[in-house]
Amino acid sequence: MNLRLASYMLLTLSTIAASMFAAHTPVMTGPFAASLAVMTVSVVLMRRACRKGIAAGETAGGAYDFSGGLTEVIGALDQLAAAGDPDCAAIHRELERLIEGPLFDFAQARGQLQAVCGFGPYARVIGEFTRGERAVNRAWSAAVDGYPGEARESLGRAREIFADVQKSVDELVR
Repeated sequence: MNLRLASYMLLTLSTIAASMFAAHTPVMTGPFAASLAVMTVSVVLMRRACRKGIAAGETAGGAYDFSGGLTEVIGALDQLAAAGDPDCAAIHRELERLIEGPLFDFAQARGQLQAVCGFGPYARVIGEFTRGERAVNRAWSAAVDGYPGEARESLGRAREIFADVQKSVDELVR
């Protein structure tokens, strides 16, 4: 049996037990406290199982590969930069693919990141991720409006931000 399934079963059983011990008058404090301790252990095991899945790059099991998604974003931004002076249409096309693909996928899977890291580290990563997303959206908008210089400048800023986000994510899922 895998760790994730075992931890969910343990959490369910300990919740039922805690409810039963708390329902007695007077409350059965010893068994109730033991059930709460088992609940805590099961949550720690769930987080550990999810963290291992993300670190291993699982996708079939439902865990999103945050580092892989960011690698794809950074690679696409590097390709645009390596193209020299890409025209607005090329920038627009590539950014459209990023916005609808890996950036959307990352944002959709953000709940997994919070479950693995806890709220504080999650908030820091997502705050920086949204900064990068805004830079990409600014570049997209500039490209659509016909301002290639501003689009390229925003692409460079987005690339730097996403590189920092990737470092943070890699540290969190080790």
